[in-house]
Amino acid sequence: MFKNKAVIVTGAAQGIGLAVARRFAQEGANLALLDVDAARLRAACASLRQQGARVHAYEADVCNAQALQGIASQAEQALGPCDVLVSNAGVLLRGPLDGPDALTQWRRTLAVNLDGCFYAAHAWAPQLRRTQGCIVNMASIHAFVAVRNSVAYTASKGGLKQLTQALALELGPSKVRVNAVAPGLTATDMTQGTRQAPTALATYLSRVPLGCAIPPEAIAHAVRFLASPEAACITGVTLPVDGGYCAT
Repeated sequence: MFKNKAVIVTGAAQGIGLAVARRFAQEGANLALLDVDAARLRAACASLRQQGARVHAYEADVCNAQALQGIASQAEQALGPCDVLVSNAGVLLRGPLDGPDALTQWRRTLAVNLDGCFYAAHAWAPQLRRTQGCIVNMASIHAFVAVRNSVAYTASKGGLKQLTQALALELGPSKVRVNAVAPGLTATDMTQGTRQAPTALATYLSRVPLGCAIPPEAIAHAVRFLASPEAACITGVTLPVDGGYCAT
């Protein structure tokens, strides 16, 4: 279904981003992977190439709009115009509202989680209009449900949900679809602290009807669905993949 399609994934060196890259590689997509961690990005690309994938790596911070513009041009020359943009790069910085790092955390979180998705959409929109492709943003259940000590993160993901809807309206006339996935607690390095704290984990899972953390592969399957022709009539949606957390 995605054979020889050009798929861009930000935050692709590990966790959900790498799972997404692997999922598209399984279907023959040509990949452009972006991450700030050059060493992990190289390792991820090497692993994918061993599986036969065509992969190009770009060390980049999604907060740098100018850099993304340049990478969009380079990736188009290497792979052709973008068919699928997966804006996955994100950070989770916790702390109280009046903590010593609150202002720094606010600026960094909004810059990566919200600005970065806008910059990526802006950089690749011209190509997506030509291919009638799609964007899948990586939101969070906290786009729907707030959480203590994570004001910046909650605000950034709520903003991303609305950005997804706004982009769907903006790009819909060009037949470009824009959706988001909202993961629950996913088994990645980002959530290791919560998953290794028995009390915090038990409290969280008590609100999850299915009673489990989400494997990153499940998020990748949801991304793949939203990017596929099977979702041809779906746009502006933020899809929770959370074991039922948002239903409680």
